[in-house]
Amino acid sequence: MTFLEFSLCVIAVLGSSASQLCLKAASHRLPAPRALWTLGTGAALMLFSIFVAMLVLRTLQLSQLVPFAAGAYVLVPAGGRIFFGEDIPHYFWIGVGLIMTGIILTLF
Repeated sequence: MTFLEFSLCVIAVLGSSASQLCLKAASHRLPAPRALWTLGTGAALMLFSIFVAMLVLRTLQLSQLVPFAAGAYVLVPAGGRIFFGEDIPHYFWIGVGLIMTGIILTLF
């Protein structure tokens, strides 16, 4: 995997995670114009991440891209905690750590 392919995988996961956080923010009781902008941003980020994933799949096998998607298992809950004050139990993070360990093992 080249540095460019790696970077595109990371960008796809970041875009997907950010889109989910935008959709969560839009679902809150925001003023109507702001909620629509946030919803639109979330949808645009989702489409962007799909486009980037399709681009990287031109040269990578699907089995090489999928482990990067697990990054959302960390980013989205962390964003929920940081931006929305969601409570996340310790055992959740233990589970995420186990999943991430497995993902890292598949990459090397």
